[in-house]
Amino acid sequence: MSIVAVVGSKKSGKTTAIENLVQGLTKRGYRIATVKHIPEADFTIDTEGKDTWRHARAGASTVVSVAPNELATIKKVDTTKYGLSEIIRNVEDDVDIIILEGFRKLIEQNSAVPKIVAAKTTNEVLEASKRCKPILSFVGPIPTEVAKLSISYIDVLKEPERLVDLVDKKLVALVEKRRKRREDIRIQIDGRLLPLNPFVQKIMRNTILAIVSTLRDTKIKGDENLFVTIRSVSRHE
Repeated sequence: MSIVAVVGSKKSGKTTAIENLVQGLTKRGYRIATVKHIPEADFTIDTEGKDTWRHARAGASTVVSVAPNELATIKKVDTTKYGLSEIIRNVEDDVDIIILEGFRKLIEQNSAVPKIVAAKTTNEVLEASKRCKPILSFVGPIPTEVAKLSISYIDVLKEPERLVDLVDKKLVALVEKRRKRREDIRIQIDGRLLPLNPFVQKIMRNTILAIVSTLRDTKIKGDENLFVTIRSVSRHE
Protein backbone atom coordinates (compact mmCIF):
# COMPACT_ATOMS: atom_id res chain seq x y z
CA MET A 1 0.00 0.00 0.00
CA SER A 2 1.26 3.52 -0.85
CA ILE A 3 1.18 5.67 2.26
CA VAL A 4 2.17 9.26 3.06
CA ALA A 5 1.81 10.84 6.50
CA VAL A 6 1.19 14.47 7.41
CA VAL A 7 2.33 15.15 10.98
CA GLY A 8 2.64 18.22 13.16
CA SER A 9 1.28 20.11 16.15
CA LYS A 10 -2.24 21.50 16.49
CA LYS A 11 -3.16 24.29 14.08
CA SER A 12 0.09 23.88 12.16
CA GLY A 13 -1.61 23.35 8.78
CA LYS A 14 -1.91 19.54 8.60
CA THR A 15 -5.52 19.52 7.42
CA THR A 16 -4.90 22.27 4.86
CA ALA A 17 -2.02 20.28 3.40
CA ILE A 18 -4.16 17.14 3.24
CA GLU A 19 -7.04 18.99 1.57
CA ASN A 20 -4.68 20.18 -1.16
CA LEU A 21 -3.16 16.71 -1.57
CA VAL A 22 -6.52 14.97 -1.81
CA GLN A 23 -7.85 17.47 -4.32
CA GLY A 24 -4.72 17.48 -6.47
CA LEU A 25 -4.07 13.72 -6.45
CA THR A 26 -7.73 12.94 -7.13
CA LYS A 27 -7.64 15.18 -10.20
CA ARG A 28 -4.67 13.14 -11.42
CA GLY A 29 -6.67 9.92 -11.24
CA TYR A 30 -5.55 8.52 -7.89
CA ARG A 31 -8.05 6.93 -5.52
CA ILE A 32 -7.42 8.41 -2.10
CA ALA A 33 -8.27 7.37 1.46
CA THR A 34 -7.51 9.49 4.50
CA VAL A 35 -7.04 8.26 8.07
CA LYS A 36 -7.03 10.78 10.94
CA HIS A 37 -5.65 10.15 14.41
CA ILE A 38 -7.86 11.49 17.22
CA PRO A 39 -5.99 11.28 20.55
CA GLU A 40 -8.87 12.19 22.89
CA ALA A 41 -9.65 9.02 24.89
CA ASP A 42 -13.41 9.65 25.20
CA PHE A 43 -14.00 10.77 21.61
CA THR A 44 -16.72 9.11 19.52
CA ILE A 45 -17.86 9.96 16.02
CA ASP A 46 -21.32 8.76 16.99
CA THR A 47 -23.95 11.06 18.51
CA GLU A 48 -25.44 10.34 21.90
CA GLY A 49 -29.10 9.44 21.68
CA LYS A 50 -29.04 8.42 18.01
CA ASP A 51 -30.11 4.89 17.05
CA THR A 52 -26.53 3.87 16.19
CA TRP A 53 -25.34 5.09 19.60
CA ARG A 54 -28.09 3.08 21.28
CA HIS A 55 -27.09 -0.03 19.29
CA ALA A 56 -23.49 0.28 20.53
CA ARG A 57 -24.54 0.98 24.10
CA ALA A 58 -26.66 -2.18 24.01
CA GLY A 59 -23.53 -4.18 23.20
CA ALA A 60 -23.03 -4.21 19.41
CA SER A 61 -19.29 -4.29 18.69
CA THR A 62 -19.85 -3.16 15.07
CA VAL A 63 -22.55 -0.73 13.95
CA VAL A 64 -23.13 0.05 10.27
CA SER A 65 -25.31 2.94 9.14
CA VAL A 66 -26.41 3.09 5.51
CA ALA A 67 -27.71 6.33 4.02
CA PRO A 68 -28.41 7.22 0.36
CA ASN A 69 -24.97 8.85 -0.08
CA GLU A 70 -22.93 7.43 2.76
CA LEU A 71 -22.02 4.17 4.49
CA ALA A 72 -20.39 4.40 7.91
CA THR A 73 -18.95 1.58 10.03
CA ILE A 74 -18.29 2.11 13.72
CA LYS A 75 -16.23 -0.57 15.46
CA LYS A 76 -15.99 -0.58 19.24
CA VAL A 77 -12.42 -1.79 19.71
CA ASP A 78 -9.34 -0.87 21.76
CA THR A 79 -6.98 0.81 19.28
CA THR A 80 -4.35 1.88 21.83
CA LYS A 81 -2.13 -1.06 20.87
CA TYR A 82 -2.76 -0.85 17.12
CA GLY A 83 0.20 -0.81 14.79
CA LEU A 84 0.22 0.62 11.27
CA SER A 85 -0.88 -2.69 9.71
CA GLU A 86 -4.00 -2.86 11.91
CA ILE A 87 -4.92 0.70 11.00
CA ILE A 88 -4.61 0.39 7.23
CA ARG A 89 -6.36 -2.99 7.29
CA ASN A 90 -9.60 -1.03 7.73
CA VAL A 91 -9.11 0.84 4.43
CA GLU A 92 -10.76 -0.42 1.24
CA ASP A 93 -8.51 -2.55 -0.95
CA ASP A 94 -9.14 -0.57 -4.16
CA VAL A 95 -7.48 2.62 -2.84
CA ASP A 96 -4.24 3.84 -4.47
CA ILE A 97 -2.87 6.11 -1.74
CA ILE A 98 -3.56 6.37 1.98
CA ILE A 99 -2.89 9.75 3.61
CA LEU A 100 -2.42 9.64 7.37
CA GLU A 101 -3.05 12.71 9.51
CA GLY A 102 -1.14 12.44 12.76
CA PHE A 103 0.12 9.11 14.21
CA ARG A 104 3.56 10.69 14.63
CA LYS A 105 4.70 8.44 17.48
CA LEU A 106 3.61 5.40 15.50
CA ILE A 107 5.37 6.21 12.23
CA GLU A 108 8.08 8.79 12.92
CA GLN A 109 10.92 6.23 12.62
CA ASN A 110 9.21 4.11 9.95
CA SER A 111 11.42 4.66 6.90
CA ALA A 112 8.78 3.14 4.61
CA VAL A 113 6.37 6.01 5.26
CA PRO A 114 7.35 9.39 3.74
CA LYS A 115 6.34 12.33 5.92
CA ILE A 116 5.20 15.87 5.37
CA VAL A 117 5.78 17.90 8.53
CA ALA A 118 3.58 20.89 9.36
CA ALA A 119 5.34 23.27 11.73
CA LYS A 120 4.78 26.66 13.34
CA THR A 121 8.10 27.37 15.08
CA THR A 122 11.83 26.91 14.65
CA ASN A 123 11.89 24.41 17.50
CA GLU A 124 9.21 22.28 15.84
CA VAL A 125 11.27 22.17 12.65
CA LEU A 126 14.47 21.19 14.46
CA GLU A 127 12.70 18.57 16.61
CA ALA A 128 11.00 16.99 13.59
CA SER A 129 14.30 16.93 11.70
CA LYS A 130 15.76 14.76 14.46
CA ARG A 131 12.80 12.43 15.01
CA CYS A 132 11.01 12.00 11.67
CA LYS A 133 12.59 10.01 8.85
CA PRO A 134 12.23 10.46 5.92
CA ILE A 135 10.79 13.96 5.48
CA LEU A 136 9.52 14.94 2.04
CA SER A 137 8.88 18.56 2.93
CA PHE A 138 7.95 21.03 5.62
CA VAL A 139 4.71 22.99 5.33
CA GLY A 140 2.82 25.40 7.54
CA PRO A 141 3.45 28.88 8.97
CA ILE A 142 7.18 28.39 9.46
CA PRO A 143 9.15 31.52 10.44
CA THR A 144 10.80 33.25 7.49
CA GLU A 145 14.34 32.59 8.67
CA VAL A 146 13.66 28.85 8.86
CA ALA A 147 12.06 28.72 5.43
CA LYS A 148 15.25 30.21 3.98
CA LEU A 149 17.43 27.42 5.32
CA SER A 150 18.42 24.38 3.25
CA ILE A 151 15.15 22.66 4.11
CA SER A 152 12.54 21.58 1.61
CA TYR A 153 9.64 23.92 2.35
CA ILE A 154 6.38 24.40 0.44
CA ASP A 155 3.78 27.08 1.06
CA VAL A 156 0.66 25.07 0.20
CA LEU A 157 -1.52 28.17 0.12
CA LYS A 158 0.57 29.80 -2.61
CA GLU A 159 1.83 26.77 -4.53
CA PRO A 160 -0.29 23.70 -3.72
CA GLU A 161 0.71 21.91 -6.93
CA ARG A 162 4.33 21.67 -5.75
CA LEU A 163 3.25 19.46 -2.86
CA VAL A 164 1.08 17.34 -5.15
CA ASP A 165 3.98 16.97 -7.60
CA LEU A 166 6.27 15.89 -4.77
CA VAL A 167 3.96 13.14 -3.53
CA ASP A 168 3.05 12.07 -7.05
CA LYS A 169 6.71 11.63 -7.99
CA LYS A 170 7.45 9.75 -4.76
CA LEU A 171 4.57 7.26 -4.98
CA VAL A 172 3.73 6.85 -8.67
CA ALA A 173 5.95 3.79 -9.17
CA LEU A 174 4.48 2.03 -6.11
CA VAL A 175 0.94 2.82 -7.22
CA GLU A 176 1.50 1.51 -10.74
CA LYS A 177 3.08 -1.68 -9.37
CA ARG A 178 0.13 -2.25 -7.04
CA ARG A 179 -2.40 -1.56 -9.79
CA LYS A 180 -0.74 -4.09 -12.05
CA ARG A 181 -0.65 -6.70 -9.30
CA ARG A 182 -4.28 -6.03 -8.41
CA GLU A 183 -5.35 -6.58 -12.01
CA ASP A 184 -3.68 -10.00 -12.25
CA ILE A 185 -6.98 -11.49 -11.10
CA ARG A 186 -10.28 -9.73 -10.51
CA ILE A 187 -13.37 -11.49 -9.20
CA GLN A 188 -16.69 -9.69 -9.33
CA ILE A 189 -19.85 -11.06 -7.70
CA ASP A 190 -23.12 -9.39 -8.67
CA GLY A 191 -21.30 -6.16 -9.48
CA ARG A 192 -19.23 -6.14 -6.27
CA LEU A 193 -15.46 -6.46 -6.58
CA LEU A 194 -14.22 -9.13 -4.20
CA PRO A 195 -11.21 -7.92 -2.14
CA LEU A 196 -8.30 -10.37 -2.35
CA ASN A 197 -5.01 -10.17 -0.52
CA PRO A 198 -1.83 -11.05 -2.50
CA PHE A 199 -1.59 -14.57 -1.04
CA VAL A 200 -5.19 -15.47 -1.97
CA GLN A 201 -4.74 -13.86 -5.40
CA LYS A 202 -1.73 -16.06 -6.10
CA ILE A 203 -3.51 -19.27 -5.11
CA MET A 204 -6.68 -18.50 -7.08
CA ARG A 205 -4.76 -17.30 -10.12
CA ASN A 206 -2.54 -20.40 -10.26
CA THR A 207 -5.54 -22.70 -9.75
CA ILE A 208 -7.64 -21.10 -12.47
CA LEU A 209 -4.75 -21.01 -14.95
CA ALA A 210 -3.99 -24.67 -14.24
CA ILE A 211 -7.60 -25.62 -14.98
CA VAL A 212 -7.82 -23.53 -18.13
CA SER A 213 -4.50 -24.86 -19.45
CA THR A 214 -6.03 -28.36 -19.68
CA LEU A 215 -8.63 -27.21 -22.21
CA ARG A 216 -8.12 -28.12 -25.84
CA ASP A 217 -6.36 -25.51 -28.02
CA THR A 218 -5.59 -23.32 -25.02
CA LYS A 219 -2.11 -21.92 -24.49
CA ILE A 220 -1.17 -20.18 -21.25
CA LYS A 221 1.81 -17.82 -21.19
CA GLY A 222 1.56 -17.02 -17.48
CA ASP A 223 1.20 -13.24 -17.73
CA GLU A 224 -2.54 -13.18 -18.47
CA ASN A 225 -4.95 -10.98 -16.50
CA LEU A 226 -7.92 -12.93 -15.15
CA PHE A 227 -11.43 -11.50 -14.84
CA VAL A 228 -14.07 -13.72 -13.23
CA THR A 229 -17.70 -12.57 -13.08
CA ILE A 230 -20.24 -14.41 -10.92
CA ARG A 231 -23.83 -13.33 -11.34
CA SER A 232 -26.91 -14.52 -9.50
CA VAL A 233 -29.57 -15.84 -11.85
CA SER A 234 -33.24 -15.83 -10.86
CA ARG A 235 -35.57 -18.63 -11.80
CA HIS A 236 -37.29 -16.34 -14.30
CA GLU A 237 -34.13 -15.76 -16.33
